[in-house]
Amino acid sequence: MKAMSKYKNSVFYRLILSYTLMTVILISLAGGYLYSRANELMIEEISKDSQQRLQAVKDYMENTMLSRFENHVQNISMSTGFASNSVNLNYLLDNSWQNNLSRIALFSKGMELYALTSEGVHNTTVYLINGNYAIDKTSFYMEPENSTDYAFIEQLNPDYHDRWITRQLSDGQQVLTYVLKLPYNQPSAKPKGYIYIDVTVDHLRESISQIVTSPHEKLYIFSKQEEIILTTGEVEQGDEEQVRKALASSAASDGVHTMTQGNAVFSHLNAQYSGLDWSYAVMRPINTFSLSSERFKSNIFVICGIVLVLGFVISYLFSKQFYMPMKKLIQMVRTYYMPNQQQMSGNEYAFIGNAFNVMGEKINHLQTSAKKIEMKNLVLGANLNLEHTGSFPEHTRFIAAYIYMHDGQTTQFQQQYELKPSGHMQEVVCLNAQEAALIYYVASDEDMHAEQQLANELAQFRTTHAGSISFSASIGTIVATSDEIPISYQYAQHAYRYRFIYGKEAIIAYSDITKLEATPYLIAFDQYVNALKAGELEHVNKFLDEFSCRLQSGNRQLEAIELSVLQLVSSLYQAVIDMQLQKIVPPSNLFDEMKKESLEETIQSVRSHSERIVAHVKETSSHAHTDIIMELKQYIDEHLHEDLSLNVLSERASLAPAYISTLFGEVMKESFTEYVTRSRLDKAAQLLQSEPRISVAEISALVGYRNPQYFHNKFKARFGITPVQYRNVSKKASGVQ
Repeated sequence: MKAMSKYKNSVFYRLILSYTLMTVILISLAGGYLYSRANELMIEEISKDSQQRLQAVKDYMENTMLSRFENHVQNISMSTGFASNSVNLNYLLDNSWQNNLSRIALFSKGMELYALTSEGVHNTTVYLINGNYAIDKTSFYMEPENSTDYAFIEQLNPDYHDRWITRQLSDGQQVLTYVLKLPYNQPSAKPKGYIYIDVTVDHLRESISQIVTSPHEKLYIFSKQEEIILTTGEVEQGDEEQVRKALASSAASDGVHTMTQGNAVFSHLNAQYSGLDWSYAVMRPINTFSLSSERFKSNIFVICGIVLVLGFVISYLFSKQFYMPMKKLIQMVRTYYMPNQQQMSGNEYAFIGNAFNVMGEKINHLQTSAKKIEMKNLVLGANLNLEHTGSFPEHTRFIAAYIYMHDGQTTQFQQQYELKPSGHMQEVVCLNAQEAALIYYVASDEDMHAEQQLANELAQFRTTHAGSISFSASIGTIVATSDEIPISYQYAQHAYRYRFIYGKEAIIAYSDITKLEATPYLIAFDQYVNALKAGELEHVNKFLDEFSCRLQSGNRQLEAIELSVLQLVSSLYQAVIDMQLQKIVPPSNLFDEMKKESLEETIQSVRSHSERIVAHVKETSSHAHTDIIMELKQYIDEHLHEDLSLNVLSERASLAPAYISTLFGEVMKESFTEYVTRSRLDKAAQLLQSEPRISVAEISALVGYRNPQYFHNKFKARFGITPVQYRNVSKKASGVQ
């Protein structure tokens, strides 16, 4: 306590206290004076400018814009510029529409031409009382009830004559409508009809906005009933209520009345100065108005100069007493911070600044490292409830994306991705040299399109950096909390497995793969095996092309695709075993095909092995009667519906039936009976899929079985299910696709 009392009684403490109090008093007095004078001058400037602005708006609105539309309507009614239309109109006032359709069409064409040449005109309509019909620029209504404007036509009466009315059309369009009684310029005559023009409020607002120089100004035009006709600028919530309060306060004044309302200046032009009984008001924020008074600058310079001199004198006296404590502070800093020779240059303030900069860099480095570790743990599901995970924005959802760098450039990807412009918060987390995670922040109103937006941004980024960065990506699901980010990341990793189908450059969304079906394909791999055994390369390639096309264009999950590929490789392995070609194509090489990165590469490798097998079959097939057996095979394929036997083939080939049987087994690697049975059943399976209207009994006859029950048994023995069940399974698979 004694030390504290001694410190308070020191010259250093008293000097600081006196300087602080004096500075506060001087600045408060000077600031208060300048602030009050600035407000007074500003309000005066705004008041003068607002008076001129409101008068200009009124004159432009009533005497230029609306007057132009009024003159056009009057011209349609009676001027010589529209003589033909005027004649048609005067004639139609006294006659019905029967036998006058050509006049009506001519008059409607004139109104359409007027609408095209008059900017801002939404529509022009004529209602004729005697004939009870209406005409506008595009349509003729024999019964006005058919018009979308019938509700307004019903209200037309002499009170609407020669005046502007604010209303909303059936399509939601806000318009000002000007009505004239027909015949025009005959006040005492009973009305025979009405003509009115609709001018869009948007057009008037756009034209008036050219007079308002500042986007922060808000101009209001009120009708006689104090309804808002139009406004300019962006009207925020509560602005209209504030304007109406100011309008009520200044309603009793004459001319232009100006008053301050919060942080804005409100100016109001009374309705008595308007030919339409409209009132005009403008609200201008004070902080957007720059003063032009030069005389005020001299006062600022003088007062600032006085404060500067006083501050300089007091600072000089104060600094003499302050140096010793600063010297002690510098000695204390040296014990913790040893700068190099370059950092030693400069004064004591520079030395202390360098020390704080070094400490700040170390703190930032530690915070950055901690944040990286924390975000990595969060993505991998090891959240330790550290500080960063609790600082996510409120009411935000998240999507995690898995990024795989083909060249191991995750750090470069992070740097470039964070530099790109984006309308969303995103965070890149480097997991290792090749893998990274992207956390995408989603607002609650963007859930439906968030995944597609992220996919588009990743695709655009890859296109922009195509020469320097190569990666593939997958996108998880939207999760509601940061604790669920690991779940979204796991879904993204699961979706990344589908690069086997879509290619390693694909960007895959988990929501897309959830729509895929798990039903496996029904594929007749025997055709492929038989083509290999027969050495028919064209048929082998055709089968592989159709197989690849079906898998890539289908709607199946990865497991179903992998199953089909496994069946293909197994079929190839079966052919190798049956033909005893293990030395040419080792079985271990075949099952390595499942380890390819993409379906396309797997098919290509299978094709390569198939070509080797076909080439070997052709090289070793030197039998003298191979061509004869192949011709007989073609005959069998074309006559499956007929009775086939070795005797029939013997007659065609002029060879003994037993010899043909031997040759057939050597060339085709299966007996004549096995080949005929398999071919007939394969064709039956094809017809069951492609011809749903043909009965099973008819298909049995088409493939050479006269006994449907015998066909039924043979089919079930080969495919494991009955023909009817096979057709139903095929229909279901086709429907899923």
